[in-house]
Amino acid sequence: MTLRTALYLLILLIPMPIFGQDNCYAGFMSLTLSDTSRLYKPATRENDRLHYRPVDLDIWYPSSKNKGEPMHFGELFTLFEQRAVAYQDNEDYSGITNELAQYYVAELGLGMNGQDLLHIVTDSYVDLPVDNKQHPIIIYMAGLNGMGFENYKVLEKLAQSGFVVVSIWSVGQYPGNMTNEMKDMMEQVYDAEFALEYLKEKEMFNIDFDKIGVLGCSWGGMGGGVLLNRNPNIKAMVSFDGSESHYFGDINDRNLYANEADGQDNDEYINAIHKANLLNPESLHTAYLYFESGDKLNEFVPTAVYDYYKKSNAEKYYLRFTDSRHEDFICIPSVLNASDASVNIYTDLTNTALAFFNKILKSRNSEFNQVWTDLITKDNISIIPFQMEKSSTKSGLKVQLSGHIVDARSKTPLQYANIGILDREIGTVSDDQGKFSLTIEKEYENDTLKISSTGYKPSKMLIKDITTRSALSVALEEETNNLDEVIITAKGVRKQTLGNKTKSRFLSAGFRYNQLGAEMGIKINIRKKPTMVEAFNFNIPHNRLSAGAVFRLNFYSVEDNRPLDNILTKNILIAIEPKQTGLVTVDLKDYGIVLRDDVIVMLEWVASEGKNHKGEAIFFSLGLLGNGTMYKESSQAKYKKYGSLGVGFNIEVSY
Repeated sequence: MTLRTALYLLILLIPMPIFGQDNCYAGFMSLTLSDTSRLYKPATRENDRLHYRPVDLDIWYPSSKNKGEPMHFGELFTLFEQRAVAYQDNEDYSGITNELAQYYVAELGLGMNGQDLLHIVTDSYVDLPVDNKQHPIIIYMAGLNGMGFENYKVLEKLAQSGFVVVSIWSVGQYPGNMTNEMKDMMEQVYDAEFALEYLKEKEMFNIDFDKIGVLGCSWGGMGGGVLLNRNPNIKAMVSFDGSESHYFGDINDRNLYANEADGQDNDEYINAIHKANLLNPESLHTAYLYFESGDKLNEFVPTAVYDYYKKSNAEKYYLRFTDSRHEDFICIPSVLNASDASVNIYTDLTNTALAFFNKILKSRNSEFNQVWTDLITKDNISIIPFQMEKSSTKSGLKVQLSGHIVDARSKTPLQYANIGILDREIGTVSDDQGKFSLTIEKEYENDTLKISSTGYKPSKMLIKDITTRSALSVALEEETNNLDEVIITAKGVRKQTLGNKTKSRFLSAGFRYNQLGAEMGIKINIRKKPTMVEAFNFNIPHNRLSAGAVFRLNFYSVEDNRPLDNILTKNILIAIEPKQTGLVTVDLKDYGIVLRDDVIVMLEWVASEGKNHKGEAIFFSLGLLGNGTMYKESSQAKYKKYGSLGVGFNIEVSY
């Protein structure tokens, strides 16, 4: 399971009016099954509990009778924790429910306890009698490492309106971490097909298997599209901002917040799925409704797009909420009334999805026409898909720039200097000989290349002025600024730990296998002046790197809550062994670091002592912290800030 998923899988839920309701109650049932046709954990015997593929189904179904008390959200959410524990045997995820619940309410900026979310009353009831009428079936394909709880409001509304809904949770190969790789994605597809066969064979829930629909959320949209291609008898699909449409070059989709399963290059993995011809929307006759978020192209220019909607030749509908975010397509923000916008967007999503399934699977055409006509007149709605400008497509021409960074006075090589295109996600770090190599697209020739190193004045140059050279030689001049010297006497010295002391195993932020120059950290408030820094601490809950990693510790002055200048005059390097996890403490007494103002403390990945492989990553604990996490993707990129979740960095100080 993954944290970024956690971000997607928990943001919308609220009672809302619906059309064509059949006035049923929403029954709920979980089935714990095993698909003996598939191996789950390699190199195990048949009697091992994880030998065969486990399949857990959450089913919402129509019932004409009600009994007992409705479920609380925490009951649905606890299933997530139980399965995170059950699907692997190397990590203990006990307690993740409470920690994630607190995270969700904090990220929404709500002044409440996480328990408030867990205590929300749903409209789902356990073990109601099954309605004796035949009903269409909807297969819900959950988002990355998600489950039905992420969109339970839609699922129970569908059940109340006469649909059987089967939630297929998003879990990949052993040890149960979904990624964007084809093999992991296909496991969710196989789980859905197993569910359909099982329910048909057992004749459960009075299902009409001639009327099958699919609802996909985020990464579940990709699995849903593949499921359609393999099962052309499926009549309808609704996609909540699904990844079956993908904008290539989307740096923001390369998850910073995740657990050890993430860290892949999404573009490459998704392109492999396309090349395998697993989608083929052109040849399908499945009616299709695609909801898209409005902020996808705010911070990057895509290089290409795979547009499932445009490729489809079937009956199709497109709608974009121009004021929405990706997380508005799950129900937590709505159920917690995080904002009027989140509530209204989710209300429209629910009403329209229900009306569409009623139209295709129950022939209620007038209902959908009314909903659609009313919806598209709203100011925040567009029925025109994003348009890729011709100028946004890269020429494909590349220049390989190599060079050597040295000290201007001594001519000695400068190791771990930062080289990159200013304010772009393109950069690298010099090696221990001061050498570097960087591939630059021709389209960036009018941009600026910046070279910097701790304790030296940075150098800038136009790319078009240097790409004609066979090699670039840069000499950096040493900065003359020094840290203030302070003597703190033993008498009256007080010691304190400042920053985020979390050692969470569940929430983590990390670097991908090839992110040299990437950096992350937090702002630490300095209360006493002067303050002497004695040690730096952080916790590594997950480390799948095959090679050792070297990180540089940076202390930045603060301007507008962003890093400004590195106040250190020499490199402080921290070596991490392959697979090393746990608490790391760095003794800083000999560096004489004295702070008089607030500081942003960051770790930067500057070297790999060997070769790492795709999909590998290293992660640091995250915890609730008002200042949030600062990060940048590569050398010389812009610093960004992520919410209120802070990476677990802290400093031991005396004053």
